[in-house]
Amino acid sequence: MRLLRAGLFAVLILVSPTVQFSFAQGQAGTSPAPTLHATSTLVVLDVTVLDKHDRPVVKGLTADDFTITENKQPQRIFSFEPPDAHVEAAISDEANSAGKAPVCIIVLDALNSDLQQFGSIRRSVREYLQAQPDPLTSSVELLVQGNESLKILHGFTRNKQDLLDALEHLPTSMPTRLSGGMSWQLERFGQSYDALVQIALFNRGVPGRKNIIWVGPGSPGVAESQLPHDIALKVKRYVHETVNLLVDARITLYVIHPELKVDFMKPRIASLSNSWLEMMDELINPESGDPRSGDLNFGTFVSETGGKLYYNRNDVDAEIARSQQMGSMYYTLSYQPPQGDADGRFRQIRVTMRDPSLRALTKNGYFAPDNTPLPDPHWQAKMSLYEAAVSPLPYTALDLKIAGVTRQPDSRSAVLTVQLKPRNLVWRKTEDGKSAIDLVVAAVCLNGRGDVLSSNVEEITLQVNTPDPTRLADLVLNPKVPLTIPRRTASVRVVMETQDGGLIGATDMQRSALDAAASLSTP
Repeated sequence: MRLLRAGLFAVLILVSPTVQFSFAQGQAGTSPAPTLHATSTLVVLDVTVLDKHDRPVVKGLTADDFTITENKQPQRIFSFEPPDAHVEAAISDEANSAGKAPVCIIVLDALNSDLQQFGSIRRSVREYLQAQPDPLTSSVELLVQGNESLKILHGFTRNKQDLLDALEHLPTSMPTRLSGGMSWQLERFGQSYDALVQIALFNRGVPGRKNIIWVGPGSPGVAESQLPHDIALKVKRYVHETVNLLVDARITLYVIHPELKVDFMKPRIASLSNSWLEMMDELINPESGDPRSGDLNFGTFVSETGGKLYYNRNDVDAEIARSQQMGSMYYTLSYQPPQGDADGRFRQIRVTMRDPSLRALTKNGYFAPDNTPLPDPHWQAKMSLYEAAVSPLPYTALDLKIAGVTRQPDSRSAVLTVQLKPRNLVWRKTEDGKSAIDLVVAAVCLNGRGDVLSSNVEEITLQVNTPDPTRLADLVLNPKVPLTIPRRTASVRVVMETQDGGLIGATDMQRSALDAAASLSTP
């Protein structure tokens, strides 16, 4: 079975009961993997302070009340901001461009939920939004992690009705990867991790703190022992880069998993308290200091980014509100870390309070740069695709244009037919004598300022019934790409990148052409 996941898993081959992996060759890119270099960069910490009743403390504290250590070494606080510095100054419907107030990214997890669970998730998000003031106190972005890709239903806005409308027009889809054993579990693992990377890339230009509220189970856990040694090393490095990308982008992850029962975790954590942070601390290997030395678990991002895991609860809408509240009442501190070796090891950050009755909630650390291996081509490919999707510059290595559009007004979406000409395409032969090519397609809706309002990133394999190079040179391909069309869309950009060669093409369409297209009901 071929996995269309260029990021974490490129190809999955099942042989007897043994699962084997091979990673697709990546594309050369222009941007290095995002890495927090400890020799020159300030580390910014967004710290939520809780009292003994788990209530946020927002007044009365100064920099002298905080102590920061990195790998147990005290650090000098470089800057300090209290919570009242993180409030939206003006009532506006636009995203906070000044970066004062945090923004909220709500992800509905349809990939790892069954139909009943997802119906409850959707209802809870609706109830949360309905209970909020209009305009919202800070900007919110709405996404759904589906069977095939992560889609932005609506970009950042303070207009809650726009978000409710986007949620209302979200079509229901059957979960396709909840059964099927280890192969589907590994695919969901890869897709969920890739989703965090995509969110970080598309929001790294948004100033200030970003809070991801992931509503649903999140990725299934995978034990390193299930992976061949060389693949386990590559997966761990990908996870390490993801941690640094989230930390560098000032992203905090909250996971709301109402189906997770405490009994499910008792065999492993019987001696631990109910505090998720304390739980994760005890799971860290004390010798390596690496929180990934055990099982690869989506929930560990909660600890590493300073968020929280909610479980065994039925009031999901209240937990969304609680996550949003905790993510908006925070102190911002920074320090300049000491120079260290580029050994790729985890550097643990701890923030403690002078008052022992208070508890600081913040990111647990980051991974030092690792200069030993070559740059990861998958990271470079993701960065180059993101840059092409939001850039006004032309990309012409692949010859493509939007040849047709079918609007689907009932779901506020459209299906774009892309005409891809054969110039620069390199085909691979398949075992059955056909030819195929693997592409990554990113479609985005942009407003007049060039902000991303919605997106869909898919990895597709196009196959034709001939190996004849002469016929292949004359073929014109017409892949179709679905995309949500928010109300404020000014233009659409489609970007394609070859998975084997890093060639990129881009094409644009204005809103007037979308509005003039034929319409059909969503199937």
